[in-house]
Amino acid sequence: MRSIWIVSAFVLGLAGAAQAQTAPPAKAPVSTTATAATDEPIPRTERAKARQDCVAENVALTGDDLRAAMRICMQGKFPGVQLYARDGVTRDGKPTAVAARAACKDEVDGRKLEGSERIAALTACFNGKRPDLAQRSECRKEARAKGLDGADLRKAVDACAREAKG
Repeated sequence: MRSIWIVSAFVLGLAGAAQAQTAPPAKAPVSTTATAATDEPIPRTERAKARQDCVAENVALTGDDLRAAMRICMQGKFPGVQLYARDGVTRDGKPTAVAARAACKDEVDGRKLEGSERIAALTACFNGKRPDLAQRSECRKEARAKGLDGADLRKAVDACAREAKG
């Protein structure tokens, strides 16, 4: 009797997932303030709601397939707003960390530095290109030195970075 209940719950769960997958996607309302000016970020709650809708639409996908589907879905919900980094530039115009590191590596490789001089030059270059990330790194080191971990570490780093920002 117990196994019948388990099997029926499993079948109903799969049927619900299949129905959610085949149901036509619901269009989320697009904020006119978010699309009016591409400089303005989308409110966090509105973006979170859209993300939940997109995840519900793509429940059967995982990995790179889910990532690609989420990008397409989110861009569809907020047309005209750059939501993700493109071409090595973040949505607020800064170079991505990867792009900044690659540019610094190319600069330092041209100077033929080795050892600790190379590391110091790479660090200085990256800190110049992304001072915000350099500040967060320092905040993270300080928080770890205090023995913080997990959620407490994230809170401390966020508070320290906000404090340094201004």
